[in-house]
Amino acid sequence: MIPAEIALIVFACVFGGALLGLFLRALLPEHHLSQDSKDVIKVGMGLIATIAALVLGLVIATAKGSYDTQNEAVKYTAAKVLLLDRVLANYGPETKETRNLLRQAIASRVEAIWPQDRSQSGRLVPPQGVLADQGIEARIL
Repeated sequence: MIPAEIALIVFACVFGGALLGLFLRALLPEHHLSQDSKDVIKVGMGLIATIAALVLGLVIATAKGSYDTQNEAVKYTAAKVLLLDRVLANYGPETKETRNLLRQAIASRVEAIWPQDRSQSGRLVPPQGVLADQGIEARIL
């Protein structure tokens, strides 16, 4: 569902609930409409709103923590790959083929996880990436 459809459904439910409340108010006995009854309802609604706000805050904090963890993992991996590329470059021109293979493997992994075509879903373990990783490791050894 698109967000506009969800918003329309929520609006219809809230509006329908308000209309139902207006209808039921006319049917309620007078002692149910006293100030004490209204105060109890206000306190209950305040409690529900507070709990909803706490739950929403916890959900947002959890999502942010998960995003931050993944972001740090990507940065750490990128730094390690750059360091490996620099170390291989320091060994001289005989590592050029290994460095190119490393770049191709990283490019294929990035394309598999975050494809250019947004309609495709990401693949976490591409088969050609595993073979390239083994080739890079064997060349480095």
